[in-house]
Amino acid sequence: MSTYKADDALGYQQSMGRWSSRLAPLFIQFAGIQDATHILDVGCGTGSLTFAIADKLPRASIVGMDYSQAFIDFARSKSNASRFQFEQGDAAALRYADATFDAAVSLLVLNFVPAAERAAREMRRVTKPGGLVAAAVWDFKGGLTFIRVLADTAAVLDATV
Repeated sequence: MSTYKADDALGYQQSMGRWSSRLAPLFIQFAGIQDATHILDVGCGTGSLTFAIADKLPRASIVGMDYSQAFIDFARSKSNASRFQFEQGDAAALRYADATFDAAVSLLVLNFVPAAERAAREMRRVTKPGGLVAAAVWDFKGGLTFIRVLADTAAVLDATV
């Protein structure tokens, strides 16, 4: 079970949401999301990937699922279209039946799921045979240089950091 706690959706959107919004269209292209009509966005956060998929596939219905209820509420507030569903849930214990979705995708969240391998298996389980399962994660092994630069800059600008 996940334990990640995120309550500040607006703060997240202003920081990480900007990265997600820029990455989502590239991820969609890379993963080859093109013919799916029923899609699960695991760890949808504030909806960056969900809404980017909607732009690319205007007939698709998309379920955005995230552990944070605050993120789900924020994503819901951005659209009331019937083709979107936003639900609170755990990536490692998806409540959907086997072979429910044409595609299950995840953008920048599996690093934060304690049972990431189980979450990946769950994504596969809920995807129809021949469907698409794809995820992109942060390259922590590469050092996340941009965060180090940000932290170093903040420390110089504000001695209390």
